[in-house]
Amino acid sequence: MEAFGVHFDWQRQLSKFASVQDRLREWQPAVMDKIKKFSCMAIVALDLDGIRIDKATQVTVDALAEWTTSTHQCAKLIGKDNFFISGEVTGGDTFGSLYYGRGRTESQRPLDLPKAALVNETQNEFFLRDKGHIGLDAVAFHYSIYRALSRFLGMDGNLQVAFDVDVNFVTAWNQIFVNNDFLNYGTGEVDPRHMYGVTNFDVFRWPALVNGTEKLMLGTFITSLVMPGIPLVCITYSLIWRGRFPNVSLRIGILWRGTGILSPGQWRG
Repeated sequence: MEAFGVHFDWQRQLSKFASVQDRLREWQPAVMDKIKKFSCMAIVALDLDGIRIDKATQVTVDALAEWTTSTHQCAKLIGKDNFFISGEVTGGDTFGSLYYGRGRTESQRPLDLPKAALVNETQNEFFLRDKGHIGLDAVAFHYSIYRALSRFLGMDGNLQVAFDVDVNFVTAWNQIFVNNDFLNYGTGEVDPRHMYGVTNFDVFRWPALVNGTEKLMLGTFITSLVMPGIPLVCITYSLIWRGRFPNVSLRIGILWRGTGILSPGQWRG
């Protein structure tokens, strides 16, 4: 099965990614125990504040919730009360909703946006899993919004998947807010933390297109100023933006140097 083709969600979940990457076999208790132990060791040894799960929906729903719940508990033991776990979800929002927070099926959605805003953690009828058993805190790169952005920015092709949100950004956000569990597992408050970007290096490079840099900027304005959540900016694009947004480029350059990857003498941004 091709990596980013259009497939039924259940087919993608049960397949090997790109037909070559093997499954974790996380449904086997002995394997799950090792995965949970390893992640806890990594958090303690490396002082991690968050984990991103690649191809998160190829992990079975219950197993992912078991692992994330255990990982949050491990992080809490060393004072990390808001440990962040995001995951890559390439399918439609209806399928992704099973993985976010305590999960939500179509039959468990609030009636509308105002009612969704009032949902609290004691209202079990709106959740798939019991209190304390959560999946992903957020999606690592919102492919539903990326597909809408690709259409909005003039790309051709098959840009839709089944059971997804609308391509209008306002309508899409209203649907996402109703479909997904946005309650922070630590505070119980509404805390949208989906991560929105125009590119994530798994997809094509916008500056390679005619007027691509301008399209990249326009998309970044939408993901940063329109969509509630976490805006994603690939740090190397600061070079492309140099001269257009000098303050942004300068700040990103300082952050990039701060990683220790580049010394001050190597930086040309």
